[in-house]
Amino acid sequence: MKILAIMGSPRGKGKTWQLTRRVEEYLQAADSSVEFEYVFLKDTDLQTCRGCFLCLSKGEPFCPLQDERADLQAKMDAADGVIFASPVYVYNVSGLMKNFIDRFAYVCHRPRYHGKPALVVSTTGGVGLEAVLPILSFIAGTWGFNVVHRLGMAIDPNRASEAVRAAEQSQAQVKAQKAAQVFLRALNTARPPVPSLIGVAAFALQKRAFGGGAQDMADYQYWKSKGWLEPDAHYYYPASINPFKRFLAATLAGIVTRFNSSAGASQG
Repeated sequence: MKILAIMGSPRGKGKTWQLTRRVEEYLQAADSSVEFEYVFLKDTDLQTCRGCFLCLSKGEPFCPLQDERADLQAKMDAADGVIFASPVYVYNVSGLMKNFIDRFAYVCHRPRYHGKPALVVSTTGGVGLEAVLPILSFIAGTWGFNVVHRLGMAIDPNRASEAVRAAEQSQAQVKAQKAAQVFLRALNTARPPVPSLIGVAAFALQKRAFGGGAQDMADYQYWKSKGWLEPDAHYYYPASINPFKRFLAATLAGIVTRFNSSAGASQG
């Protein structure tokens, strides 16, 4: 079982890595088949996104940046589960993690990790977990990952006393063990999760947008190849979705589409 941990800290093996390592230790203690691979973005050739839009309009092979982006995608494709880890920097993910997210913007339009388990990890010296953990979860979710747990720790940067250090160690052990248990349970579950109402609505919204777009656009071609533009396609993978949920999802998608259209017209 292969786990890929993508580390967004410029420090490399700092507090966020230490917390992730605890998860690794608990996972491997519970299942000897677990193999971990760490990708430290600080050591990865991942150039800054230029915002040229080519990955969205023509497809990711047309990205003008020749670096390790495709290699990273291949690693995520091959992994059974992925951990996204970033410290809190000014109420947000680190710059390294943000650029990583930007470079995979096309996956928000063309999801590929349908139900693959993911864990998000973050640490802070004060506050900001309430912002960073949802950001990482949301982005991974738009890529198709099933984010099964959010692991966050506030760690006193001053380490004022031995008592504070001991309390932090104890808390980290408890939190990491719980995260590992939830993650492992998801990894051992063959069936993908039942999609939420918001998930089904997001599919319906993208189906409207990309199905109505130009047929030479990468998004249209991708969705067409997946069969997602067919009338009976209601989600990214086969799932039992009751008619009422489908109706509500379609209604929500219609409302958002009309709102966006009217907002665009008023700005024009």
